[in-house]
Amino acid sequence: MKSILFSILVLFACSSFADCVIFETVFEELPPGWHNDRWTFNNPGAKAQHYSVGEFWECDMSSSLYPPQVYYFVPDGADSVVVHIEHVLSAATDEGGAGGQFWISSTTIGGGLIYDEHVFWYSSITDNDPIVYSIIDPPDGTYLGFYFHAEADAGPFEYASINWKIHSMVVTAYGSAMELQSGTWAGIKSAF
Repeated sequence: MKSILFSILVLFACSSFADCVIFETVFEELPPGWHNDRWTFNNPGAKAQHYSVGEFWECDMSSSLYPPQVYYFVPDGADSVVVHIEHVLSAATDEGGAGGQFWISSTTIGGGLIYDEHVFWYSSITDNDPIVYSIIDPPDGTYLGFYFHAEADAGPFEYASINWKIHSMVVTAYGSAMELQSGTWAGIKSAF
């Protein structure tokens, strides 16, 4: 119910702008309704950190993978959505695997899956370039969910380490069709 009310507020707030921030966080804490398994939070950022010797370790943070699910409404009329994530990832291993992953899932009001996009996967690398992903022409009634996964997998006598800090995430919808029509009362008031 809260996510529906939030979506209505976002829709109402976005109806008067050419661009609209759908979701924004600096991960001071877990966003409301999200699932967390082993991520820690400080100001700013969410952090997944582990050093494995002979073991498999993983952690997840998600708005949409586990109950309660939180999806963010994309205002109808948006011609694009940009997801921008500032982060620093350091993953290393000798013979195992270590890395970070980010997915975007999209659904409609009826729950029909539009796509489940594997946006980011880095293994055994250091990366601090922003993750920037664009969705072009999302259909009306689109909702977005997000999923972060970090892992360190080391076999016997092997090591793997992961240190991934997500500083911020901003999801913005763009489109001229989201603007108020000039004949509406709000449009007339904004002209003066």
